Amino acid sequence: MSLAGLRARGWTVGLVRQLLGEPDLSRANPYSASAPPTRLYRAERVEAAEQSSGFRVVTAATVRRSGTARAGLRRSRQEVSARAAAARGEAARSGAERQDTDEAGP
Repeated sequence: MSLAGLRARGWTVGLVRQLLGEPDLSRANPYSASAPPTRLYRAERVEAAEQSSGFRVVTAATVRRSGTARAGLRRSRQEVSARAAAARGEAARSGAERQDTDEAGP
């Protein structure tokens, strides 16, 4: 399996480094001669690592962190939207007040 194949299965580069280590085989990159070689890992090693408790613990923590990050991003977007709406409302009120004073005249 290539690194791209592992990533499609939920692996991260750090997880590959931590649980699989060095690749079983390196081949010339089939898409670009100037690119780094393609790292290949035996399917048996990958499947054994996926069954390990270390893999389950790390992937569960990754999913948890990802969910927390998504929730934080959603909260930040809501706060920015609320501030923008408040600023638009303030600008509209200021414009209306200026218009009222202009119509009152000297």
